[in-house]
This record gives sequence, C-alpha cells and structure tokens, in this order.
Amino acid sequence: MKRLAREARKTGRPYVLRENSHDIALLTPVDTEKKQNTNQQAIEETLALAGSWKDLDFDNMLDELDRIRHESKPTPPLELNL
Repeated sequence: MKRLAREARKTGRPYVLRENSHDIALLTPVDTEKKQNTNQQAIEETLALAGSWKDLDFDNMLDELDRIRHESKPTPPLELNL
C-alpha cells in the first residue's frame, strides 16, 4: 500500500485500486504545499474582514437587520426523508 501511495505522490495523480474490473478505492496524493498556501490565503482573507464594518453605526445596523428580518418570509421547515 505504501508503494502505491508513493507512486501516487510521485506522479501527482490519484491511483485507482480495482478488483474484478470494478473501482474499489482511490489513493489521492496530498499536496501539502498547496494545502498550506490555501490555509494561509484563508487566514489572510479572514483577517482582512476584521474591522470592515467599523464605520457603520451600530444602532442603525441593528435596526436595519431587525427590519430585514421582519420583512423577509420565514424559511420553510427542513424536511428529512430518512
């Protein structure tokens, strides 16, 4: 299994495991550099939002949110068909 995982990592492509002409599993290489870059980008974007509403009047914002809440139709209940 490790050999197959190394091969998937080396080629950068998923490796399909088959049994009797049927796909039974998929070994997907982990791109840690891409994952780290994505995580860093998400952190930077989140931090950029901090303080983005600081120029809004808080009481006015609460009034507007309350108005929107009362003017909007309620969301229908979620039905689960289990």
